[in-house]
Amino acid sequence: MANLQKITYTEWHNAEGKRCSPGTPGAKKVVRESTKWYAYWREGKRQFKVPLCTDKTAAQAMMADLMRTKDRVKARLTDPRQHHYDRPALEHLEEFLPVMREPGKSEHDKDRKEAILRAFVKTIRSLAELNTAAVDTYLASVGGSVGNRKKHLSAISVFVKWLLKKDRIEINPLDRVDTPAGGKKTKERRALAVEQIQKLLDATRARPLAAFHERYGTEVKPTVRQHERAQKKRDAATATFITLGRERALIYKTAVYTGLRLGEIGALRPCHLELDRKPFPRLEILGKSTKNGQQARLLLVPAFAAEIAAWIKDTGKGPDDMLFHVPQASVRIMQKDLEFAGIPYRTSQGDADFHSLRMTANMMLGQAGIPARIRQLFMRHSDIRLTLGVYDDSSWADLELAVKAMESLGLK
Repeated sequence: MANLQKITYTEWHNAEGKRCSPGTPGAKKVVRESTKWYAYWREGKRQFKVPLCTDKTAAQAMMADLMRTKDRVKARLTDPRQHHYDRPALEHLEEFLPVMREPGKSEHDKDRKEAILRAFVKTIRSLAELNTAAVDTYLASVGGSVGNRKKHLSAISVFVKWLLKKDRIEINPLDRVDTPAGGKKTKERRALAVEQIQKLLDATRARPLAAFHERYGTEVKPTVRQHERAQKKRDAATATFITLGRERALIYKTAVYTGLRLGEIGALRPCHLELDRKPFPRLEILGKSTKNGQQARLLLVPAFAAEIAAWIKDTGKGPDDMLFHVPQASVRIMQKDLEFAGIPYRTSQGDADFHSLRMTANMMLGQAGIPARIRQLFMRHSDIRLTLGVYDDSSWADLELAVKAMESLGLK
């Protein structure tokens, strides 16, 4: 049985009448009563206090309605999610967006998902209207290719999964949605040979400075006013572009030596690395930063780990700083690096995009004779869970075989 009561608050005030901590010299104890009435009841050892309103008569009516609803839910006469169904769909979306924007994929991808979801929730007023027909109608209104409609459905699916996880809806409205069919063939990619990877790394280190020299020349002209000052600025710019090329090459090298995806590399921090560990350094990333939501635990090639350690030291990175700056235009930047290296982006075998570096890692392990099971462990493919269940300490011994094979690549 619920009771109507007010809550008392204990405060301490100083000589000026302002709130202060209890230990303040001269502080006086002040007991204050809440302006609102509260509904109070017990369920076993648990206590519940629900704020109502300031008017006692109105509060009694609200408490009676609250208890009636509670009893109906308990008797399964009312859906416990009803208050979620009644709220505007936009409110749920605003609560979901911070979760979606956690580190992981690129900001460009998150911006697109947000734009899609905002357009979708405009077609429904509340979660009560979130059903199969509403999703089918929305997808039918989306213009462009079949692939574009699939991206809209994918964004909605992420939102719906969150609603189900938070128990805001009971049934998945996407179970009976007609998935857009047809469209272009899935993108074909190709792995790169070791010689091409080395060529790409060399070109990547050189291209930023080469582009700077192409635009501004290799030296300051004698006729330039304040020649010494201009030379200092050029030297600073030269150092910046050398560092930029070094960073990009390290990003590509990380993809080859670890099989990490672009978004996962972008989430790396020095605190995720154990670079002094013997015989092989370690890398561990939390599940919130990986594609499959599972913690990534990898061993590193010692020479590569030493290169990363030097990068951290030279750039003054702190434990929680981002290890690399991974720009949104990374895909386009890699295309320019490939062109500078004389490697075609597109051939009859497929495109050489960033994900091709991950494919290259898998191919190199295969060529080194590493068993498929260990390659799955290294690449963190989803079906490795069916084989090993979870990562345990015995898995590190298997990974050592893969890292030794990677070490033999000898990338500079």
